[in-house]
Formats: sequence, structure tokens, C-alpha cells
Amino acid sequence: MALLTTKLYVPPARPEWVPRPHLIERLSAGLDARKLTLVSAPAGSGKTSLIIAWLSELRLARSDLALAWLSLDDKDNDPLRFFAYLVAALQSVDPRLGGEALHLLERTGPPPVEPLVTSLINGLAGRPSPVILVLDDYHAIDDLIIHEAVGLLLERQPPQVHLAITTRHDPPLPLSRLRGRGQMTEIRQGDLRFTLEETASFLNRSMGLQLTPAEVATLEERTEGWITGLQLAALSMQGRDRENVARFIAGFTGRYHFILEYLADEVLQRQPPALQEFLLQTSILERLSGSLCDQVRAYHEAEGSDRVPVTPVPDFPMPGTRSLTSESLLEHLEAANLFVVPLDDERRWYRYHHLFAELLRARLQETQPELVPVLHRRAADWHEQAGLAIEAVHHALATRDMAFAAASIERAILRTATWSRVDTALIQNWLNALPAEAVEPRPWLRLFLSRIQYVSGQRELAGQTLQSLEKWLQDHPTTPEAKRLLNLTVVDRASYAVVLGHVQQAKELLGQSLAHAPQDDPISRFRKPAILGMAHLRAGEVSEAHRAFSEASEIALAAGLNFAAVPFLCSLAEVEFTQGRLRQAMQTCERAGQLAVVEGKPSTAAGFVGLEMSKVLYEWNDLGAAERHLLEGLELLSESGISESFGSGHTVLAQIRQALGDEEGARRAAQQAVQIAQQENVPRIAGLTLAYQARLWLAQGQLALAARWADDYRQQGETEYLREFEDLTLVRVLLAQGNAADALARLDQYLAAPRAAGRGNAVIEIYILRALATPDPGKAMEALGQALHLGEPEGYVRQFLDAGEPARRLLQQAAVRGIAPGYTARLLAAFGPAPGARRAAAQPLVEPLSARELEVLHLLAEDLSNREIGRRLFISLPTVKSHTRNIYDKLGVHDREEAVARGRALNILPTQ
Repeated sequence: MALLTTKLYVPPARPEWVPRPHLIERLSAGLDARKLTLVSAPAGSGKTSLIIAWLSELRLARSDLALAWLSLDDKDNDPLRFFAYLVAALQSVDPRLGGEALHLLERTGPPPVEPLVTSLINGLAGRPSPVILVLDDYHAIDDLIIHEAVGLLLERQPPQVHLAITTRHDPPLPLSRLRGRGQMTEIRQGDLRFTLEETASFLNRSMGLQLTPAEVATLEERTEGWITGLQLAALSMQGRDRENVARFIAGFTGRYHFILEYLADEVLQRQPPALQEFLLQTSILERLSGSLCDQVRAYHEAEGSDRVPVTPVPDFPMPGTRSLTSESLLEHLEAANLFVVPLDDERRWYRYHHLFAELLRARLQETQPELVPVLHRRAADWHEQAGLAIEAVHHALATRDMAFAAASIERAILRTATWSRVDTALIQNWLNALPAEAVEPRPWLRLFLSRIQYVSGQRELAGQTLQSLEKWLQDHPTTPEAKRLLNLTVVDRASYAVVLGHVQQAKELLGQSLAHAPQDDPISRFRKPAILGMAHLRAGEVSEAHRAFSEASEIALAAGLNFAAVPFLCSLAEVEFTQGRLRQAMQTCERAGQLAVVEGKPSTAAGFVGLEMSKVLYEWNDLGAAERHLLEGLELLSESGISESFGSGHTVLAQIRQALGDEEGARRAAQQAVQIAQQENVPRIAGLTLAYQARLWLAQGQLALAARWADDYRQQGETEYLREFEDLTLVRVLLAQGNAADALARLDQYLAAPRAAGRGNAVIEIYILRALATPDPGKAMEALGQALHLGEPEGYVRQFLDAGEPARRLLQQAAVRGIAPGYTARLLAAFGPAPGARRAAAQPLVEPLSARELEVLHLLAEDLSNREIGRRLFISLPTVKSHTRNIYDKLGVHDREEAVARGRALNILPTQ
């Protein structure tokens, strides 16, 4: 979503500001000791002006203080939009803040409040310097999710963060608790009222009047120090003679909103006709600039004509002889204190005071209702030409011309290169505002509507919308781009079917799409093999999937679309991993990583590379590198607001952290993966993450939880998509329950299909599990030997380690029998010392060798060169040399021959 940056600027201080040192002092006194500053008072009380003045003084007094500002309005009641702007405000202080929060916003369903706020709090807590976050005009917010989030932020706020809120009424936040704990500074209506001295300063110095003390006292009493009332009264008195001023003050009665319309009428009526017209016509705008106001006022008589000067009205005070351009009018409004607020230091953008704008709009609607849609249409055209699609659509919808609005929405969406989750929610609101008859003749809108329905979880409805669109396109073949639209419709249906696991339907739809695919559109050409590859992969047809992904990446590369080729190559690496070709998978990842670097920096697509590479590195037991690549990948995707494959990244993170001994971190990662998948509302994905969680429960000894998962899994019926991982998880649970016979029977049934299809990863796992399940020692060694035979060339480690202590005991027997002795020794070394074994007995060293150093020592004993060791362990040559130096230091030797001899003497290595 394109954010309006002026909402993030601290507005400049007003030149007519009256110093209020007693209020500034109260605000500053609560900055470090309290969590919240609440400025709550009716409209026009000077809330925002006070905060601006306070911040200006703080900037001069404290150079270490960072200021984050967010001006709120009614449209920010969408939680996704609110959080997107909140993150942007914080990132104006520190660009590193909010990356994880943006990633969380990409998920389907309501924003997850606690994880969102927690991620922001964690980021803020890591800052060494203090931050003030200002939420201006918080009364515009009535969404309960947002209130819950802000309340949670207040509750867990780091000490270096201070929240300031301006509002017309108290928000539903834990104010009583904060007040009771002395954690809140409150400025209220009574505090903001001008004193008699401040009233005199404002009227006579700031507004240039020459009122007597009695007249000042009368106005102060009758406005009760209400700043906007005083300002309106002052504007009404400017230009009057003494007699008229005295008469005006004598007749001035009432308070607040009861006098506001009267005073506004006085102010409007006293302005020249040209300025009155300008105020009314531009009141429809939330933000004003010179060129925007020119267009709304139709300042150009016709397209291509020269600017038409407007003769100045005689009694209109303008400097020099300039024409009444909108820019000059805005400058005059600011100079005359006519309720216009600058939004930037360059004075390019302004807004009207909220109350004044409301009155102007009401007057416009009352006096010239037929002009309102015309003005909105002009505003929509200007914003569209300026590339401000969101504002353009806002004004287009306000015209009440739904055909015009539908066309504006369609153009806005077509010009959006990528959609974030926030954009998706906004577009959904746009489409919901259109009647069906405005959407039906616009096939692009119907296509977008189906995609919105899909990402918002309405997948069945999305399918129905696409089917209806497909039929409409077939009935209207002369529609512009009908062939391309029909192809996109069919391919979208196939894509949705793949995600849901409807493999056969996806293949049939992709077959249909061939008849509609435009050959001159590379994106349409590579989408088909890419989706077909996913369908084959879901069905376990890895050879076919490999061909399809290869084709998709080749089409993208031939078209010069390297960014598009990267995810296809990552899918290709996933296929190669499934085939058990770890070395080739790593090479494919490295190729994708090279393509993902743009101008020396990793692009967003590099995030997918990190995810795939971490899987291979985990299997090689290079846990540090696996975690680093995974977290870097997740961060890259999060910063760009891209989903990370329905939680698959967090399942790998759970495995890595469990292997590193961080059980709590593993549980959190697994739970997060399950939450992400369940929010997607896709049974296939949710089932897979639950199986990962069941394996984690087994690893952590929570058999009862794993058994409950197994009971639920047994109740599931047949599916079109492959559930090999889930099936083998069930076998692991059966083995843990001591039901080896049932486990073995299932394994015998499972082996043929992956072996025939070439799914080598599953074949290795099945052989390991068969070795654990069979009661016959000879057959156990035979199965283990098959696993070792398949695993050694590719460097498999974690498949054996994750099978636990029973696998260690089998490997010890294999070592005795001389089965794959070098590989078996490395695996046993990777296991580390057996439970209950004293480390001193295994390694009688002051500083024991690490697991990786043990692996390197075993390979030194095989007389491999450093380069060969690096290739075997998939680590760089400098890393091998570093490990070798550490081994020499710990063993007290000087070369590899001495290291091997010393290792055997200490029983760290097996004797020859």
C-alpha cells in the first residue's frame, strides 16, 4: 500500500502560538517516569498545537530523543491500515523496526494482535535511546482490535518508549489503572483553556487586534478560554472599526459548537467572494496543494489552454499583483490564520482545521449539492494522474457514479505491481462498495474480486466467481483481451486447486489453458508449467515436477525476468531435496541466490533461497548456517510483506532449534507454524504443520500429545495429494508406543511407491525406520545398510540423528560389523556422547572437541585432504582449516598424523 507520508510528519508550529510554559513543564515532567501522555479535550481546544510546541522544546533540550508521529483519521479504523501506518511511523525513527509486524500483516484473517504488538515491543526494547510515539486525533478510532493493540502496547511498553495521545474523548484504554499507578500525565479541557493573560496575548499580539482589558475579559469569559472560539471571534473582528468591534463583543454570547456555525458564517461572509468560493470548493479535499486545488476549481478553462488569471477582488488583501492561483490563496489562508494547517515544512501540502472543514462541506452540500460530485470527479482525475491511486478511488466513490468508480478502481488495481496484505483489504473495501451491476461488465474487476475472495479465505466463493467469469468470457468473445483474461481465469482456478490439494482438477484446467495462452506473454507462459510443477509435486511425481519447474525457470530467464526465475529454481531445489539429491539441491539454491542479488544486494526473492538452503544445511547438520540462512530468508520476506509458504519456514526453524537444544524456542516456532497454516484454512497445509509438531512432541518426550495427533490422523480419509511425511510421522508414533509390528507393516506398504517414483529422501527415512521396527537383527542391519548406502553420497546426517538413541545403537552395531565404517563413524561422532556417559571418559581433554571437530578428525583419519573434507561436510576450505587448527590445539599436536594417533590413543577414534 502506498502510504501518505504527510500523516507521518510532525506539523510545524503555528506562528500565532501563545507560549504555555506551565503546560510544557507538566508534559516534560512526566516524560521519563510515565508511560502515557493523554491530551483529551473537545474539538478546537489546541490539543495538537500543545503537543507540537512540547516536541519543539524537547528537540532543543534532548538530542537523544526520537519522535514518531501518526495523524489518524476515520479510514485508519481498518486494523491492517492502522498497523501499516504505525509501523511506518516507527520506521521513520528506525528503519529496522516493524519488519516482523509487516510479515504478520500478510496473513489471512484478522491481524494477530498479540504477536504484532509483541514484535513491535521487542524491536523498541532493543533501542538504546528514548522514543516518543504520538497518535494524533485518536478519537477517529473506534475499532476494538486497534484499541486492544494500543492497550497491550501500554501494558508492556519498554521504559524508553513514551506514548502521547490527543483525542476529543477518552479512549477505551486502561486509563484507570495507569492513573492509579501514577503512569499517566493528563491534560484536559480545563487545562487547555486560555487564561486571561493568554487570551490577551493571543488576541492582541498573535491576531493583531487592539482590544481593551475589559473587552479581552468579556471574550475570555464568554468563550471560557476556548481557543477556536477566540480565533473565530478574532477573525470576525479583523477589519472592523472600534464601534463595530465593541458592538460585536457586546452581542457575543453562547459557547463552543453553538457559536461555531455563527462565527463560521461571520468568517465566511466577511471573505471576498473568490475566497469563499475557493474554501467551499476545496472543502471536499482531505489534503490540499496548489495544483490539486487548481484542478478541483477548474482553474484551466480547457485542456491545453493557458492559465487564465482571475481579477483580484478589490477588498481582498493580497500581496503585490499576483493572480489568484490556488497556491497563492493557500499561502494567504495560512498568513490570515484562516484555519489552514501546513503539513510539511515546504508548505506544499495543507489541510483545513477539522471543524472548519466539516462546516464548509455542510455549507457546500446545502448551497450547491449538484457541484459536489463534479468536484470529487475532478479530484479523482488529479490524484490518478499524480499516481495516488487510493485517494483517486476515494473521490471516485464519493461521486456516487458507480460506473466511474468501477473504472477508477480497475485502473488502480491494474497499475499496482504487487499487492500487500494491506492493499488487499483496501481493495476488498472498494469492491464491496460497488453494486453487482457495476462489476459484471468489467471482467478485470471480476478477476480481482475472485483473488480478493481467495486471499481472504473465501476459497469456495472465489472458485464460483472464476467459473462465472469463465462462462461470461466465453459468451463475450469480442471483449478486449478476452483471450488473455480467459487464460488467467483458468490458470487461477488451477492454482487454487493445487493449494487445496485437488491435483487432478488442476492438471485438467492447465490442459484447457493451453488453448488460451498468449505466446507473446512470458508471464502467462511460465505460470502454467510452474503451477503444473506444484501439482506434480503434490502428487509425488517428482520427475515430472522437475521438468515443469525447469521449463518455468528457463522461460523466465529467456525473457530476462530473473526475479521470476528465482522462486521457480527454489521449487526445483525442493524437488531435488525430495529426490534425495542434496548436493544438486544446494547447487540449485546457489544459482538462485546469484540471480536474486540486484545491484549487490539480496532482493526479496533471496528470502525463498534462504528457506530452501536451510533445509539442506539442516540435513547436513550444519545447524548454525541453517539457522542463519533461514532467519535471513524470513526477514527478507517479512520486510517485503510476503508470506513464507504457509508456515513451512517455521517448521524448519522448530527442527533447528530442537537440534540446538532450545526446546522452548522449538515449541514456539512449531506453534507459530501451526497458527499460520490454520489461518490459511487449507486442510493440506494445516495437516502438514501438525505432523511436524507431532514429531517435535516425540523428540521432547510428550508421547501423549503425539498419540492424540495420531488418533486424529487415523480418522482422515483418502486425499489426492501425497501425505508421505504425515504417514511416516504416524510410524514414528507407533514405534514410540512400542507397536513395532504395526509400524513395520505400514513401512512395507509405503516403500514401493517412493522407490519407484524416485523420492529418495523418503526412501532413506523408510529404511531407517524399518531398521528400528524389525525384530530380526540381520534384517535390521540390512535395512540400515541400505539407508547408509543411499545417504552417504549426499551427506545425510539428521535423518539418522533425529531417529534418536535407537538409531545410535544400530549404528554402533553397524560399526562393529564394518558397514560403511567411515560414514558410520562420522554419524556416531555427530551423535555426541551417549546419555549417561561421562564426557571425561570419552574425551579426556581439558577442552573437548566439538561435534563438528569430531567429524573433521574422523575424516583426517580417512586421509582426506582439506578440500575433500570441505566437499564431504559442505563447508568452505577456510572453515576446514579453522577446525583443524582447533583440533591441533586441543590435542596438543602439530600435524594431522599426530592428531589421528592422539585421537586413537585417547579412544576418540576407533583403533585400526
